[in-house]
Amino acid sequence: MEPEPEPKLEPEPEPGPEFSSKEEAFSYYQTYAKSVGFSAIIKASRRSRISGNFIDAKFACTRYGTPPNPQKPKPKRARTSPKTDCKASMHVKRTPHGTWIISSFIKHHNHQTNSNNNASPSRKPKIKKTLHHLVFAEGDLQFLLDTFMSMQNENPNFFYAVDFNEEQRLRTVFWVDAKARLDYRHFSDVVLLDTMHVKNECKLPFVPFVGVNHHFQVFLLGLAFVSDESESTFSWLMRSWLRAMGGCAPKVMLTDCDEALKKAVAEVAPESWHCFCLWHVLSKVPEKLGRVMQRHGGEFLTRFNECVLRSRTKEQFEKRWGKMVGKFELGDESWLWDIYEDRERWVPAFMKGRVLAGLSTVQRSEAMNCLFDKYVQRKTTLKEFVEQYRVVLQDKCEEEAKADFVTLHRQPALKSPSPYGKQMVELYTNEVFKKFQSEVLGAVACHPRKEREDGPTKVFRVQDFEDNEDFVVTWNESTLEVLCACYLFEFNGFLCRHVMIVLQISAVHSIPPRYILKRWTKDAKSRQTAGDLSMSDAVVSDSRAKRYNNLCQQAFQLGDVGSLSQESYIAAINALEAALRKCKSLNDSIHSVKEPNLPCSGSQEGILISNSVGHSNKRDSTLGKRK
Repeated sequence: MEPEPEPKLEPEPEPGPEFSSKEEAFSYYQTYAKSVGFSAIIKASRRSRISGNFIDAKFACTRYGTPPNPQKPKPKRARTSPKTDCKASMHVKRTPHGTWIISSFIKHHNHQTNSNNNASPSRKPKIKKTLHHLVFAEGDLQFLLDTFMSMQNENPNFFYAVDFNEEQRLRTVFWVDAKARLDYRHFSDVVLLDTMHVKNECKLPFVPFVGVNHHFQVFLLGLAFVSDESESTFSWLMRSWLRAMGGCAPKVMLTDCDEALKKAVAEVAPESWHCFCLWHVLSKVPEKLGRVMQRHGGEFLTRFNECVLRSRTKEQFEKRWGKMVGKFELGDESWLWDIYEDRERWVPAFMKGRVLAGLSTVQRSEAMNCLFDKYVQRKTTLKEFVEQYRVVLQDKCEEEAKADFVTLHRQPALKSPSPYGKQMVELYTNEVFKKFQSEVLGAVACHPRKEREDGPTKVFRVQDFEDNEDFVVTWNESTLEVLCACYLFEFNGFLCRHVMIVLQISAVHSIPPRYILKRWTKDAKSRQTAGDLSMSDAVVSDSRAKRYNNLCQQAFQLGDVGSLSQESYIAAINALEAALRKCKSLNDSIHSVKEPNLPCSGSQEGILISNSVGHSNKRDSTLGKRK
């Protein structure tokens, strides 16, 4: 028998494919594996000890690994793909810019592949069955409802809603905790509705609403279990969520690029600016355009990323897109044309005027990954999920409280004499300032050159030596408006190094107020002088129920602020006791009360039960839990 040849290590060809995320790289390898005739797995991945982000990963053939010992007894259930110590694999690593590249590639297999029949003959193909109701294990639904009632007893501002189909079977469940309802008032500018766990066909079809607070921490703004991904389901879910949030729609609603979601947002929140998550779109490229990638390899993916991520103007994007479609003959790719029609919802060059607060990124946020890894795996049970949900709510609350304390008592060190750093260290929270200061320091590596001038408007080309790229900055001296083609402000909400170097040479020594978002400042959760509740509403209202609910809303805010420290807690308790004594004294002096019946405890919308028939809600009945 001839000795088996050593596997050849093939380095990445130049120019090689560049991926927006680890998941996209794996999808690329899966597409390649399918074309060759083998199955792929994620063999290993590694996180940075400093940042906690994934930095490299290894994808391999399913027959990678030591073959079984013939002397050992065979397992009852034999493997469909026995291990042969196959070395075929692809190793990817993360670049400093956040993208992923191939660092090594082993093509050779030590077993026969089957390019004509990729499916295993011993397995029947899976048929996806769409159910129009939720399926829980025995006792789970009662456990869930008991949990909701318990949480509402703990805090009457807890909200939940359930939806039944025409057969009176549970279709959708939604809930949101009291703190999230309060926090939404301060961070309602951008919200992400994440349907990833539904599309991944997890045992629990879990859909979270996600926001980001003033410390750049993601937090939950509501959760739901959904039975399907229909327009009617998403419409009901969004209506229930908006009702819990006082009817205030977010300025920007981020979702997956899904037609049902697109219609639901247009119907329920037409005033919101509906955008698609950039990483959602990019992660679908290997799946939707697998045949194109097979024909053209990494060249297509490189061109696609260049067109989407490095086009600095709308015109440049349109020009590059046209050339890409022509070069790779993509005229018949329907999915490509669908996302092109919606280009204003996700392409960076079209994001002017929107602020996404770090929720739309090239790759799925590591903070999002860490948050949801704690919640659900493919086989997580409902009871395990609810237990983890309570734990994570507590963890997120403590994480925010810790960041509040650090911001209040420890000011970050200034690493440069820049006036912008001195200005913003007093305003931004510590975590946001650290990100901003990296831009301040990066301005040293930027060289601006004025290209043209039209009245008060000046156009600069800024050469960024760190990124080895040029960016166009447009500056209007009269209106103090500025726009950079890197779109950092649109995606993160604070100015970039390219703008700051232009402001510096224009003798502007402070950040214009319009580019200092309150959501990133230490006062992000401070109220307006008039407050969210006008005194006229509290005093003049003839309805005891309305006065009661107004007082509850004030009390919830007092609980949120007063619980931050022991000192504020004692102050809040003393103030409440003094107010209670005064109110009792006033009431004793009043001989008649117009409305003797006590209104419902907490929010009147604490529980919402509805029946949905077809695509519409036939009736909504609000049940208040009396205390």
